[in-house]
Amino acid sequence: MTRRLIFGGKSPSFSEIFTEYLSDISLEVEAIKLRNIKSDAEGVNEHLARIDSALKGIMEAKLALAEKLRNSQNQN
Repeated sequence: MTRRLIFGGKSPSFSEIFTEYLSDISLEVEAIKLRNIKSDAEGVNEHLARIDSALKGIMEAKLALAEKLRNSQNQN
């Protein structure tokens, strides 16, 4: 999943993006549990890669939010 914060336009809020990524991570963890029961190491690695991607998305959204806040504080 790839979502970007777009400030000044109609875009999802940080909270919405965070919730979506958290939901994605939860689903991947459940899938890992099922794959682990089946001893499917390759499948587990695929889900871990998706979790890593979601975590990176959260970090990118957080950085974008921090930059926006910094810019708004600098303008005041």
